[in-house]
Amino acid sequence: MKGIIDRIAAIAGNTFREAIRMRLILLLVVSGVVSLAGGLYFQEFNLGSSELRFIADFGFGAMTLLGSIVAVVATVQLCYGEIEQRTILPILSKPVSRGEFLIGKLLGAWLTICSFIGILTLALILALWIRELQMPDWGVEDTLSRQSVSYSGVLLFAAMQCLRLMVLASITAFFSSYASSSMFAVFMGFFVWVIAQLRGSLVAEWGDGIGQSALKVVTLLIPDLRVFDLGYQALDRSEPLGASVLSLVVYAFVYSVLYGCLAALVLKHREL
Repeated sequence: MKGIIDRIAAIAGNTFREAIRMRLILLLVVSGVVSLAGGLYFQEFNLGSSELRFIADFGFGAMTLLGSIVAVVATVQLCYGEIEQRTILPILSKPVSRGEFLIGKLLGAWLTICSFIGILTLALILALWIRELQMPDWGVEDTLSRQSVSYSGVLLFAAMQCLRLMVLASITAFFSSYASSSMFAVFMGFFVWVIAQLRGSLVAEWGDGIGQSALKVVTLLIPDLRVFDLGYQALDRSEPLGASVLSLVVYAFVYSVLYGCLAALVLKHREL
């Protein structure tokens, strides 16, 4: 067992180093700078406490959109890229199974995604903190009327995005395991992302009628990624979220393991 863990950890570490050498690292830096500069830009406007919420929403949107792009593209490049370039063959010639290879690659992709979200989160918190320090200079009335931003809510939202993108990466790895081209894997990754974002609306719209049976299958196989927007509730401090967070961790774990195992099974029987 220790040997299996060591091999998976080595593959995950090498995968993460490969991701750092990719242009994704440039996207990380640029996105962080843009988030910070965007927050500081609004010091020209006297928007009161709503400005902090706007900056937070802007940062949340960047995490969701850019994070999804990184999850799909990085997973395809790190997983399918090895198959496409035949660099997987020297790895499998060693005492490494295909399942260990895929799990290690997927863990490396997850680490890359979490690093991306971490950089954006730090940039967003810094922008909010700097802007909040500037707000008391606007006058006593604005100072009394505003509410401090919930930094714990920002961290919770970031954690939920990591879970969301872990699920998306696992689904993308499944398509990468049998794809005949990287474009197909990327397309299917984004296609599932769109469907998963619209899953709740589709259930409400087509929950009754002839499409009900097909919809049940779709809702079982495709997770609802919108449920991970729990961080907005935490930002408003509306209610205790302990039980909801725990249920989302289990939800993400189940779908990640499910699609990770399916990807490993497909890759095991694929001709290379």
